[in-house]
Amino acid sequence: MRVNQLTFSLPNGKVLSLHVAKSVCIGYSGRNQEAVRMHIEELAHEGIPAPPEVPMVYPISNLLVTQDKDIQILGEQTSGEVEFVILISSDGKFVSVGSDHTDRKLEAISIPYAKQACPKPVATEAWPLEEVLVHWDQIHLTCEIKMNDQWELYQEGSLASVLPVHEILEFAHKRNCIDENGSVLFCGTVPILEGKFKYGSAYRLTMTDPVFDRSIVHVYKVENIFAN
Repeated sequence: MRVNQLTFSLPNGKVLSLHVAKSVCIGYSGRNQEAVRMHIEELAHEGIPAPPEVPMVYPISNLLVTQDKDIQILGEQTSGEVEFVILISSDGKFVSVGSDHTDRKLEAISIPYAKQACPKPVATEAWPLEEVLVHWDQIHLTCEIKMNDQWELYQEGSLASVLPVHEILEFAHKRNCIDENGSVLFCGTVPILEGKFKYGSAYRLTMTDPVFDRSIVHVYKVENIFAN
């Protein structure tokens, strides 16, 4: 089996080397479950089926997780979502930023299949999870997308809108989603500002820690290899 090995720069100057033994997307992980229910109803109107449980685990191929600056997709209806990403290794737990890039057209047929259709970008930096737990809700996520060669703000919000990290980890453990030797968990996103999907040519993901005055930024471009 091919090994997917990721590396992350840490604040202390060291490098985390992570062998991806398990990777999942944890969907519908909003802290306000009434808002999550309303969101599920909105998606149903778009033809996207409701999940069998909330939150919901979507396993993804380990090889889909990538730190590349360019990803290749099929079709014009794929989009990213900025997410905080929990990294678990024998060296401990860390947090970074990534994108649950998904095929929205296929999502109306099968969410699990849609999750498999696109690479899942993740940044090349990470912070030890224990450094940010005390001020977790102050961590801020933004996603900017490039439309017509111009960057525009697409998503923005704090981690206060997502289930607390300890609840997500407990849920992941109960669902056997964690391999302590190397796991990548895409854990939840923040609201889309205009409430509808947009399909950009590039995405800029930012996770900001206002207490330590630092940010992790990852930019990736999207190439449609089936463009007419």
